[in-house]
Amino acid sequence: MPSITVGRGKKNPKAEILKLQKALNAVRFKCGAVDELWGPQTQDALERFQKVYLPYEVDGIFGHNTRKKPQAVLKSKGY
Repeated sequence: MPSITVGRGKKNPKAEILKLQKALNAVRFKCGAVDELWGPQTQDALERFQKVYLPYEVDGIFGHNTRKKPQAVLKSKGY
């Protein structure tokens, strides 16, 4: 998981975007190629993830509240 806040309008280090893309793909919210770039597919996958697991916090930013959820989802699915 990214250790910092990433998302639209943020400074997004490539290594952190890579972690997020891998996490989104792992929990079946496909964001396309894992390419370290913040693009429309990564943005869309993050927002879809938030709509399902954090419906009152859909902001397209992987921040404090969103950070814990992918780990919980992976654990619940036996990964």
